Amino acid sequence: MSASAQRASLLALCLGNFIIGTGTLIVPGMLPQLADGLGVSLPSAGLLVTAFAATVCVGAPLLATATGRFDRRSLLVATLVLYVVGHAAAALVSSYGAMLAVRIATSAGAALFTAQAAAAAALIAPPEQRGRAIALVFLGWSVSSVAGVPLGAYVGATWGWRSGFALVALGSAIAALGVWLLVPRGLHVKPADAAMWRAILRNRTLLAVLAVTALFMAATFALFVYFVPAAQAFVGASPVLVSALLAAFGIAAVAGNAVAVRYMDRFGAGNVIVLCLAAMLAGQLLWPFTPGSIALLAASVIVAGMGGFAGNSAQQARLVAIAPSQASVSIALNTSAVFLGQAAGAAGASALIAHVPGTAGFTAIPWFSVPVLCLAVVLSLFASIKMRAHPQERSGSAHVQGRPA
Repeated sequence: MSASAQRASLLALCLGNFIIGTGTLIVPGMLPQLADGLGVSLPSAGLLVTAFAATVCVGAPLLATATGRFDRRSLLVATLVLYVVGHAAAALVSSYGAMLAVRIATSAGAALFTAQAAAAAALIAPPEQRGRAIALVFLGWSVSSVAGVPLGAYVGATWGWRSGFALVALGSAIAALGVWLLVPRGLHVKPADAAMWRAILRNRTLLAVLAVTALFMAATFALFVYFVPAAQAFVGASPVLVSALLAAFGIAAVAGNAVAVRYMDRFGAGNVIVLCLAAMLAGQLLWPFTPGSIALLAASVIVAGMGGFAGNSAQQARLVAIAPSQASVSIALNTSAVFLGQAAGAAGASALIAHVPGTAGFTAIPWFSVPVLCLAVVLSLFASIKMRAHPQERSGSAHVQGRPA
């Protein structure tokens, strides 16, 4: 495959990840409007995030195993088509129960796409460029926080939450066409079998990396799910200011991911993730001091954003480095860890908001998130030490059938 064709394929996968990320994160951006439109409380609306995330957590490894023999291009297009249908349906439903069912069904698209897009990137790129390729594909998630989520928040507040879901449906159709036209056929991963699962579950280094993903995503989403109502409570934020703050978060996330893309292979994914966790920790520690100050709120968001999405790029690169031949399943498990963290973070924050009324509930969220991040730092350092002490065999990498010249 030529360098230009390889880059076009990776950019198509990046676009797909942008849509998957936007569809996943659009609910937090529209949370107040969804609660009003569906006639439920704010914590109940927040459980839409928990249900979506929990379903992806369970479904990602199961679906990765069930679809292991399928061509990656066809599989990725099918997941985006599911996203089209699911978000079109979400734009039409009127009850909380129906919305919950639609979001759970749509979550299968997120369960499959991000993990298998990363596995496809590892197949498309040469071994020495895999870290950069995976980070580039995951850049789409970061960009969704820059453009997709703030746009969803603004559209939801201005034209209603139905328009936000319709926008994701349209974007999913465009992304599906791009993947079909630009990603090569014949990308196949090694099918998961009992031996592969045993090897993964016995690999303590790999399990530690997965735990780090779950922990830092729990800390991130504990704040992110309730960011819109928190900003309104802290500084009386208008829809325009909320979108601007979310855009600032996303710009910081893209900047962090861009640095990761550039230096991942040079400095090592383990070092990158520790820096990302440190940035997230600094932003979370600043959060309790933000009520009444737009400047401090923006600073907290920007500092935390620099680490969040670049951190997951580094995590996926670590998993590929640990066991290339198991990448399709280990990255699917990383997707499970991402959404397990989202579900836990949303549930933890929902419990706080439900029991601590008013602004104090939003301010108290770091009491949950900061200890979680500290544990993530410890586990990440443990994983890096284990990787240096027991370097893994790289010879059994996944293969590509019918890769174009």
